[in-house]
Amino acid sequence: MLKKYTGLFILIFLFFTANSQEQIKVEKRIYISPEGRMYINKSLPVYLRIATSPEENAESYLLKSEVTKKYSNPMYLDTEGYNTVRSPSEVDTASKQIVYPLQDIVFEIYSDSRKPRTIVKLDKTKKYIHNNEVYLTANANILLSASDAMSGVQFTYFSIDGAAYLKYSKPLICEKEKKYSLKYYSVDNVGNVEKAKTKKYTIDLTSPETKLEVKGDKYNDILSARSKILLSSVDNISGVANIHYSIDSGINRIYKYPISVKNLKEGEHKFEYYAVDHVKNKETTKTFEFYVDRAAPILVEEIVGNSFLNNGNEYSSGRTQLKLTAVDNKADIKGIYYSLNNGEYKKYDKPVYLSNVSGSLAIKSYAVDNVNNRSVASEQSTRNKASYIDLSGPKLSYYFKGKVFKISDTAFVNKKTKIYLKALDKESGLNLLNYKLDTSNEKPYDKPFLISDDNSHSVQIIAYDNVNNSNTLKFNLYGDNVGPEIFPRFSIVSLGKKDYQGEMLDYYPAAVVLFLSATDKKVPIENIYYSINGTPEKVYTRFISGFKKGKKYDIEMRAVDLLGNVSKDSVKFSIDNTGPKIFTRFNTRSFGKRDFNGKQIDIYPTQVALYISVTNTTVAYDRIYYSINGSAEKIYQGKIFGFKGNSNVDLKIRALDKLGNQTTKEIQFATQN
Repeated sequence: MLKKYTGLFILIFLFFTANSQEQIKVEKRIYISPEGRMYINKSLPVYLRIATSPEENAESYLLKSEVTKKYSNPMYLDTEGYNTVRSPSEVDTASKQIVYPLQDIVFEIYSDSRKPRTIVKLDKTKKYIHNNEVYLTANANILLSASDAMSGVQFTYFSIDGAAYLKYSKPLICEKEKKYSLKYYSVDNVGNVEKAKTKKYTIDLTSPETKLEVKGDKYNDILSARSKILLSSVDNISGVANIHYSIDSGINRIYKYPISVKNLKEGEHKFEYYAVDHVKNKETTKTFEFYVDRAAPILVEEIVGNSFLNNGNEYSSGRTQLKLTAVDNKADIKGIYYSLNNGEYKKYDKPVYLSNVSGSLAIKSYAVDNVNNRSVASEQSTRNKASYIDLSGPKLSYYFKGKVFKISDTAFVNKKTKIYLKALDKESGLNLLNYKLDTSNEKPYDKPFLISDDNSHSVQIIAYDNVNNSNTLKFNLYGDNVGPEIFPRFSIVSLGKKDYQGEMLDYYPAAVVLFLSATDKKVPIENIYYSINGTPEKVYTRFISGFKKGKKYDIEMRAVDLLGNVSKDSVKFSIDNTGPKIFTRFNTRSFGKRDFNGKQIDIYPTQVALYISVTNTTVAYDRIYYSINGSAEKIYQGKIFGFKGNSNVDLKIRALDKLGNQTTKEIQFATQN
């Protein structure tokens, strides 16, 4: 801080050069702001000259110091920001007399050594960051925003792909599909230069390319109900964000896993699909038209030839033939197969003579179409039963006991949920009920089963009736035994950390509000509960407020999802109650001491004035109040004066900050004429 000087002239020498790709050199200088403030680069030498006229060409003299000769010419400012040159007392410009109460003459100088700061903003542009690489859409607007805490920003410069630095004046636009390298920095008004920063951006103009594949039974454009549609997409720049699809102009969905067509009605369908990359480049919509063939062929068995009845049983002669006829509504017949008396299956080409069969006759047969839909005609022990044709398999279903949450054909369960399978055949009756879990082998179902992990599973139910007709039913299971993730959020940023009873805690103003939220990866949450400092638990319905100053809070949180999974969390913090720090200063020195109530107090002249100031490291102060010798409080307006002569003064001071925290201070002194 510079004090006890009455005039000021500062001389500075500056240099300026510019060279491509090198930061443009700028002068370190003095800058006068539009408001008249003088800013100087803190690294510059300062010389003081004195003159008796305000004219610029008036004769002036270099001021020299006798006491601090070593540090005066040149001299350097010691404080960042506000500095002063002072003379001890104000003198009336007309009477040339000292003005009371005494007060310094102050010349203000602002020292600045801090560099500006420049940040990059993207103007409403889709941005994607992957492996520290930034991808942007076409015509992305890149904005440079600079700030300086003291003298203000003078210029901002930029360079693209190693070109010479240019002065920034408007948003930068990148139009070509390529990787850009952007360098930038700013200079403040006294010549402090920011270190150049580098950002790299990749512009992506190319849409993804998606391929469609059918997994399973397919014949030309005909699919079986067991088939699945697989989509794969490639994007060589920002990468594929999502693949979208819709069926029969229905809801637009995001592709996550192979799409089963088992839930589609039999008939013609239109499948539309496209991909979008991470910067919203959209592929042209593609279309795949197909037919779902759910119907197995119709297979009819006929015993052709002579037959007769005996004791209720029908017998056939050796000339009897087995005739099999199959028809299919769409994909056509791929093959017909038969077995006699549990023998090896053979392919059927023409009617088969039964002359080599003796005793009871059991016939098994099935037909397969070109998408592998399979039908079984019958299983018989005698010709008497051959006239009955059973073409349909058992009816399948499943249900749950316990917690369950369903979305489409996927059921989310926990490790306690029991999965039941059911099959019913009203014609020949149920023979076997089997199931497959994921890729395991087919096994009999005899009791409900559980899913104890947190993975996805596919379940296939397979049932056979007594004539070997079969049906299958598939559904998906997802194990979920993990509770939701809890997110506590304060409405105000923490004021810092303080030691509270041996524990370092974040502290907040009393007006802070605490919001709670929770997210579950698989199923919706049911409720959030909370407890404050061990009080009974409450259901969270709105933000938590009403915190008291100077108090510590320990809030326990619990979230429950629709499957009953629970997660817990807690947050500890305290509420600020620290008031401002009070500073006092008299405008003149004490000239003695006096005893007052057993205490030595300073004595000042009656014309003494008292200045009060406060600081608060958290928020701004609100008001300062004072009371003299027990009188009513007054608001401090700048200084306190007009004390009675030859009296003792008991001055009480109270300061409040914007959060309502307060501090008090008491000063005792005496006045004497």
